[in-house]
Amino acid sequence: MTDDTMDATAELIARLDAAETEAGAVRLRHHSYELLHLSPGASLVDVGCGTGRAVAELHQRGMAAFGVDPDELMITTARRRWPAADFRVASAESLPLPDQAVSGYRADKVLHELPDPAAALAEAHRVLTPAGRIVLVGQDWDALMIDSSHADLTRAILRT
Repeated sequence: MTDDTMDATAELIARLDAAETEAGAVRLRHHSYELLHLSPGASLVDVGCGTGRAVAELHQRGMAAFGVDPDELMITTARRRWPAADFRVASAESLPLPDQAVSGYRADKVLHELPDPAAALAEAHRVLTPAGRIVLVGQDWDALMIDSSHADLTRAILRT
């Protein structure tokens, strides 16, 4: 890993840390857990886990959660921050799991970044139990709403 790559990943980690503690992000993350409808002890994978906050929170809720991310620095950071949880370097298209291994599959801010999201969904189908649940979370970065009393300034900023 080059110094530039490590610097870029460190910057991304700092941005993710700031973003994931925002009230709206916390609510959305916790809502994604509820949508999984899993009981304590259930196994699940968090794909694109980053620094592992969701895996740690699901682990604290009694789930047999583990996270995967293709970025070694993300996984190293996750392991350091959450030593009780399980993290592995892997891609969404090639999970280190046997067929039908997990009851839940969660991916937040992942599929829209992949060159072949269909391959990741096929992999999700492979690793999920027949009654397993998948929760995909993604943001629409192209849609933006600004509530401002300065209409001209807001339009100028958006055009820029």
